[in-house]
Amino acid sequence: METSLITVFASLSIVLGLMVGFGTLSVVRGVFTFLMFIGLALSALLNTAGVNMILSYFLGQLIIMGTSYLLLKTMYPDALVKVRKEFQTGPASCH
Repeated sequence: METSLITVFASLSIVLGLMVGFGTLSVVRGVFTFLMFIGLALSALLNTAGVNMILSYFLGQLIIMGTSYLLLKTMYPDALVKVRKEFQTGPASCH
């Protein structure tokens, strides 16, 4: 029963990541949705491991989104400019 929430969030990350990505024709939005739900799955895992519920929510998102941001910032800084432009204007103007 404790792992069912982890499974639900992991499944939602795949399904909703694909749906948002194909629905908006944007890889960036699909990956962002995928990472958000993987962060929630990690939060549920941390909560199951005994971390405080509120703290585990912030830690899960910080670990997943923070490491993704740091990876993009250090290895692909031009990708962050494209991501910022897409989230400000929309997926069609970024191509």
